[in-house]
Amino acid sequence: MMKEFGNKLIGYVMRFVNTKGVTALKDGMLSILPLTVAGSIFLVIGSIPSEAINTAIAGVFGEGWTEPFMQVHAGTFAIMGLVACFSIGYSYAKLDDCEPLPAGVLSVAAFFITLRSNFVLESGETVDALARVWFGGQGIVAAIVIGISVAALYCFFIKKNLVIKMPDSVPQGVANQFTALIPAIVIFLLSMIVYIVFKVTTGGTFIEWIYSALQVPLQGLSDSLPGAIGIALFISLLWWFGVHGQSVVNGVVTSLLTANALANSELLRSSGELVVGQGAHIVTQQFLDSFLILSGSGITFGIVVAMLFTAKSQQYKSLGKVSIFPALFNINEPVVFGFPIVMNPIMFIPFIVVPVLAALIVYGAIAIGFLQPFSGVLLPWSTPMVISGLLVGGWQGAVVQIVILAVSVAVYYPFFKKQDSMAYQKEQAVIE
Repeated sequence: MMKEFGNKLIGYVMRFVNTKGVTALKDGMLSILPLTVAGSIFLVIGSIPSEAINTAIAGVFGEGWTEPFMQVHAGTFAIMGLVACFSIGYSYAKLDDCEPLPAGVLSVAAFFITLRSNFVLESGETVDALARVWFGGQGIVAAIVIGISVAALYCFFIKKNLVIKMPDSVPQGVANQFTALIPAIVIFLLSMIVYIVFKVTTGGTFIEWIYSALQVPLQGLSDSLPGAIGIALFISLLWWFGVHGQSVVNGVVTSLLTANALANSELLRSSGELVVGQGAHIVTQQFLDSFLILSGSGITFGIVVAMLFTAKSQQYKSLGKVSIFPALFNINEPVVFGFPIVMNPIMFIPFIVVPVLAALIVYGAIAIGFLQPFSGVLLPWSTPMVISGLLVGGWQGAVVQIVILAVSVAVYYPFFKKQDSMAYQKEQAVIE
């Protein structure tokens, strides 16, 4: 019965995961990784949390020494929403076998059409300006909606052949631009209508409405203890059924957790500190990448250690040697499928419980002030354990990771001994 339920669950989940919208969202958000990783370096240097060091550097380079570093921040973190809008539109069209570049360009154009382009000052003067705040984390959910919607509409016109066709003698690059002409007119018209509707009904814009009505509540839901526990729980639960849980959950929460991280980086840039209860977010992308999937989904470090040092069966002694190096880089497919974890009733409890305990530990450490909320330092999920904790949370982050790894060993050990004993008995029976 459990197997039948698992197969049905896998079918539903995989249909959702393989939709063009979710796949484009994952691919599009992945495109901003170079901005986050490289931009983090400049943000950290420009926001050193030490008055003495800042004063010493200012004595050499002048009071405005941080300004160039903040300029890099403005060109990386502050435009991630805009970049994501283009990338998601591009990815969607590519998945739908349409020319992707026009879809990305039209997505960005629609984004700007729905954006406020002038402001009225207290003096009554109207100033033409764009609010750059919507280019970054605050506009990221609207960017996702616009990117997917525009690309889907563009591909609809292409698939239905509602385009201007040029003679075969016209170069393909030129012909592609004429092909996008009719979809562009329709998309721009609809974007203009959306702009008018929201200006008349709300006095604001579509992007502002998405932020207040959708993004803020979703960020609040993700940035909570139940949200952190839910993320940890579903990653492991899906993996146990054989579905790539990290990929599925990332497709849903990455935009929200990234927005939380970007909000923290902006708060750090403006105020110089991150304080829980004063706008700083606890659950960010670093929370997931550097702590909830430490050594891999399910935090299976405890199994690897047990296999290396306590296994009696040759099967698990060999698997431990193969698994240790990937585990250091948060890769645990050898354990998940080789142990196996998938559909293994003995390992169900620890595989679910350890990540939930990790979520409680990290959330609690930040809530009580031992670990500071994570700033703008975003790392690839494969950054080695302890090193990643040190980079995103200082020595306190490394300590919290070590505690989580110790908890993993303690929780997994008794379950592993039961599994190892069964494997050892089978090996002895074969020998006899």
